[in-house]
Amino acid sequence: MGEQEATKTVFICETFWRIVSLAIIVAMVVVGSLYVHDCPIQYMIPVYLIVYGIFLLLPTFTARHKNPGEDPPDILQSPGQCCFQGIVGCFLIVWFIGGTSWVYPAFATVDMANKTSLNYCEPILYNFAFTITTATWVVVGVAMLCSLCYLCYTLMRGDQNPYSDV
Repeated sequence: MGEQEATKTVFICETFWRIVSLAIIVAMVVVGSLYVHDCPIQYMIPVYLIVYGIFLLLPTFTARHKNPGEDPPDILQSPGQCCFQGIVGCFLIVWFIGGTSWVYPAFATVDMANKTSLNYCEPILYNFAFTITTATWVVVGVAMLCSLCYLCYTLMRGDQNPYSDV
């Protein structure tokens, strides 16, 4: 495989994952908006999806993307943009933890059949929120595991590290 083919393959994969991610984020806002009043067991579940989706979109539309002929991309070009991205990132972490505290406790008592029950939550809304929350925790766990493995590898490599002062 030539260098141009590899670059094209990477571009196609990146584009595919960006489109899938964007579709999931838009679905969060749409599902939360459609069923905003259909979850009396925990009224914050649709709000969680709407706000989380909107704040996930913010960095997508405010980040500076690579221009043709620019290598590497200068994603965070200004201190203001860097600060904004940091604030949004911190908010997303806190909001996700809040969303987890709204979605998971309702799992044992949620009633998806009786619309008049105080424990009712629209099945599409609740299952979507539960799936998004669980998938995010899985991704976070895998990322942490990979980071730990890389850290162990780096520490075991020892004096082969050209940046090490030891």
